[in-house]
Amino acid sequence: MKLYSYLSKVRFLNRYSYKFLFIAFLGIHIPLLGLISFIVLSPEPKFSAGSIIAFALLFTLLATGLTLYILHNLIRPIRLAQQALTTYIASKKVPELPVHYTDEVGVLLHDIQFTVKEFNSLLQEKKDLISMLSHDLRSPVITMLDAISLLREEIDPETMQLYLDEMEKMGQKQLDLVHSVLKLLKYESGNFNKNDLKPVKVNPLLHEIADQFELPLKKKKLTLHFVLNQAEVLAEPAVFSQVLSNVLVNAIKFTHKGGDIFIESFSDENKTTILVRDNGLGFDPEAADALFKKFTEHRKKGTSGEATNGLGLYLCRQMMHKQDGRIYAFSAGKNLGSTFTIEIPNATPPKPEIVAPTQLAAALV
Repeated sequence: MKLYSYLSKVRFLNRYSYKFLFIAFLGIHIPLLGLISFIVLSPEPKFSAGSIIAFALLFTLLATGLTLYILHNLIRPIRLAQQALTTYIASKKVPELPVHYTDEVGVLLHDIQFTVKEFNSLLQEKKDLISMLSHDLRSPVITMLDAISLLREEIDPETMQLYLDEMEKMGQKQLDLVHSVLKLLKYESGNFNKNDLKPVKVNPLLHEIADQFELPLKKKKLTLHFVLNQAEVLAEPAVFSQVLSNVLVNAIKFTHKGGDIFIESFSDENKTTILVRDNGLGFDPEAADALFKKFTEHRKKGTSGEATNGLGLYLCRQMMHKQDGRIYAFSAGKNLGSTFTIEIPNATPPKPEIVAPTQLAAALV
């Protein structure tokens, strides 16, 4: 790479073909220059034909050997690219190729580096989504099993119907999740098709999601407080619902029995912001961004021993990114609760409204 790097600094050798032609030109003319120098500088006034042929052959062999050696070094970037691809195919090790050169080979190195990284990222994303399937599909099943257990002990027809309705909601939620994740896996580019983004009303969606977790909320005696506007956002409905569900599950998981969870939404001209606050375990402020990393080391069990695999928040951030949104977290410290903020573009400008003071407003003071 040193020779290639050195030649790349020469202004008139700004193309890879020019580098080859330059070396070939020197290789062809070295014998001629050597022979002329031999004749001019030699003290002998006359030369035999044999001596001239011998020196011409000698200079030709030296020039050929030197030219081949230089050309062999000049194609080192191409061999480096080939080795990088071979290594990635064999061991999935992402290469670190030089990407600052501007000639044809430099562009090739840049494109290979970019393509391998994007491909590797896509493969990892698919693995993570599959992991999410194996993780998040269990939650609705557990809820349904809990409902079945309660149903067997229940004799009141209205309560039995309530449990049956809950089981139906969980089954539909599970089916929607499967469809959404399979849709994500279909896009090899890692982006949503714009046709998948639709207007979604935030208020009814959040209440619908909250209803789905009625049993876990009752089990931990948690109280939900809402202050919601009438915003309509642009999102993939099932995937956006899954993000909100994951955040609410997170709040339920890390809030102590008898605690409170506050859900608020408000909008400006461009986006709607959804806040999910709790007064639970919280976390170190420095760990706010690390919570969204894959298999984060900051994952921990919930207040009732609920397990986590460290993928939920990572996938939430990926899903929000695909919908041109974002998600981030804040906590003042351990046992001081946490706030998860979700921002997503509006589908339509929000209607101006005045929200009356509530328990949430008081809690936010």
